[in-house]
Amino acid sequence: MRYPLHNNSCMVFIAWYCLLLSCQKDASADKPEQGAANLQVHLKAIVDGQPLIFGKIYKNAFGEDFSVKTFKFYLHGIELINSQTNNTYRVDKSNHFLINTADSSASYIQLSIPSSVYDRITFILGVDSISNVSGAQTGTLDPAKGMFWTWSTGYIMAKLEGNSPVAATPDHVIEYHIGGFKGTENVLRKISLTFPSLQKVDLKPGSQSMININANINTWFNHTHPIRISQNPVSMNPGNLATRIADNYSNMFTVVEIVNE
Repeated sequence: MRYPLHNNSCMVFIAWYCLLLSCQKDASADKPEQGAANLQVHLKAIVDGQPLIFGKIYKNAFGEDFSVKTFKFYLHGIELINSQTNNTYRVDKSNHFLINTADSSASYIQLSIPSSVYDRITFILGVDSISNVSGAQTGTLDPAKGMFWTWSTGYIMAKLEGNSPVAATPDHVIEYHIGGFKGTENVLRKISLTFPSLQKVDLKPGSQSMININANINTWFNHTHPIRISQNPVSMNPGNLATRIADNYSNMFTVVEIVNE
């Protein structure tokens, strides 16, 4: 009679031991990724070669004076790429970042990524289509951020507001609220940026690097399409004008410097 009891005890012990190993494996999977490094992406607004100063008068390519009071845009789908090895790190596409150039703390994106060497960055300018049809949300997509239209038209992907004496609007206001995600009205744009010659993000475990990117507002008015303020001081709906402005501002970004710790 003792033998069956002894065997049962062994079976219980083995089952308990296997359960312990399973728990240990699950716990280790929840630990922070080893060898991660910190990457900061800084987006700085400029007008041609000049830093953006709110309220200051600038000229576009057509000699039209304008000033800026609001400049915001969404980014998501960030990828860091090594073009020689094709090693790519992808940030979760559901993570959206709202860049507000009026708030210095909202001009930086903080990322924790595997240590490696990268020489290119890509991202999507705007809010993904799923989020656009999911109604008002929280966090950076909260309507309180002032970047949401309605459930049918979705989010404002990029916003530029200010004044211009050539704008035939009350108080000479200029308002460009660029949105649209359906068919020919889609203003989402994928941006691919190479780094300055011989510069690379060289991330080592526990280290920090920074990518400094300029965003040139004057491309809104003149790059692929000429957009004169005197003719189009306002864009507040999806459509042809919005897509043309999006074509223009998709070229506003330039990586100017890489800083490795």
